[in-house]
Amino acid sequence: MKLVLIDELKGDEILAAPILSPTNNVLIQSDTVLKDEYIEKLKSYNLSSVYIKDECDFEDEEIMNVTLCEPSLCQTKNGEVQEYFSIEETFAKSTDITKSILEKHIYKHNEELKKISSEADNIIKNVISEPEVINSVTEIRNISTDMYTHCINVCILSTIMALRLKMNERQIRNISKGAILHDIGLKYIQAPYIDIEVGEMIPEDALEYKKHTIYGYSSIQEEEWLTDVVKEIILLHHEQIDGNGFPFKQKGSKLKPEVKLVSLCDDFDSLISGIGNKKMKIYEAIEYIRVNKGIRYDSTIANKFLETVAAYPVGTEVITNNGERGVVIRQNKEAIDRPVISISVHSDGSLYDEPKELDLLKVLTVFIVDTL
Repeated sequence: MKLVLIDELKGDEILAAPILSPTNNVLIQSDTVLKDEYIEKLKSYNLSSVYIKDECDFEDEEIMNVTLCEPSLCQTKNGEVQEYFSIEETFAKSTDITKSILEKHIYKHNEELKKISSEADNIIKNVISEPEVINSVTEIRNISTDMYTHCINVCILSTIMALRLKMNERQIRNISKGAILHDIGLKYIQAPYIDIEVGEMIPEDALEYKKHTIYGYSSIQEEEWLTDVVKEIILLHHEQIDGNGFPFKQKGSKLKPEVKLVSLCDDFDSLISGIGNKKMKIYEAIEYIRVNKGIRYDSTIANKFLETVAAYPVGTEVITNNGERGVVIRQNKEAIDRPVISISVHSDGSLYDEPKELDLLKVLTVFIVDTL
């Protein structure tokens, strides 16, 4: 799947995402072959671009489990080769740009924020071009705990999840832009929020911290280049479907799917990075999402997240219930909580002569009890 300008369509492309009206009625279904009359219809809708399928597109929509392109090259239907940054390169580049702009950002002086918004488009393109990215996201996660890295992490993960949930192009764009800007309000608060839960803050700091959603929203609410959905993501990303979130305690029926998705991805990354939370290990954060499915988080979104995100990313050092130690070497997509590990240390601390490969999907009496 790739993003193509309407004026660059030549005919016979296949639509990868449905075209919706402003009231969310389907105007043109996905998988439609774009003949000339459909292209003219697209132009009449005042659209600038659409998502189309290409040779690198996935056949079964399971974009996390299949590698379809080389990491930085994707051959199009016409034989042309388009270069993309790898997800790691995109992560580093987008983080640098986001940090440089937000560090200098002055309240309501938002012209430079358009550059951050364009980085969201780059993230969409590069996530699409490199489907096998979920391990990269969770592994890169441990580099830093600053706000800028957090915003990029949430943007990448939210974009992946929107694609997994088969959301339409407009939703994907709003989610990506809202996610990359969701915590801009942290720029304007004084309360410490690293590796501490809101409930453990002194009352004055907790109140100050909760204001960051209001500050973020008010700083961009007059910007016409941001949609209302993007603004709602910034304002409401700490709301919960049970009505116990902030700032307005809105319940799930009043929250858009885009807000619910970014809220979950934000919480996950906050838990493993320590942004407004006590820092957890990845598998602990996943269990937290599981326990709060249907309470804090929309069940459909949470279920897709839980079947997508690896509890033990490749490269994670683990301890088994037998007391042995090893490292995760690959995932089992049928059960991402039971990967294949290479055991190298006996329970008594002595080393194996040669590492032993152990598939936890085949050896059900062995399971992971902790990570190092």
